Amino acid sequence: MVGSGRFAVVAAACLAASLPAFADEQKPPPNEPAFTLRLNDLMVATQLRHFKLWYAGLVQNWQLANYELGQIRAAIADTTRFYSNGGDKKASMMSEPTDELDDAIKTKNIEKFRRAYVKLTAACNACHEATGFGFIKIREPRLSPIETSPFTDESFSGQ
Repeated sequence: MVGSGRFAVVAAACLAASLPAFADEQKPPPNEPAFTLRLNDLMVATQLRHFKLWYAGLVQNWQLANYELGQIRAAIADTTRFYSNGGDKKASMMSEPTDELDDAIKTKNIEKFRRAYVKLTAACNACHEATGFGFIKIREPRLSPIETSPFTDESFSGQ
């Protein structure tokens, strides 16, 4: 019987140790995000989305183009929120081209889309220049690495 008393104490201790921590103990400190991507990581993802936006517009997959534009806008907002240091004005240069792209996508107008995409690309490069990263040049893609990659199951056809 003495052994069963020890067993009960050990079992109770193990049970208490396995209980989840209180929610207050798990929260990040106030005004600090739990995790923030590095600026480079945000920009690399945005560059891929810039490419996917171009290709979706090229094949007139407007649903995908709309999704990618939304993701680019979210990345711009995150960049401004986490890395602004007075960069709000620099990021605001993206508003006009993204608004024009939004309109082109909604109206399914390929010519408007192409013109707005050129403006978006120029705005990206202007932002890079203004923030000291002018050596990073964004351009309109020439080929589709996604279409030619054996590792993708993503379809751009819109079907």
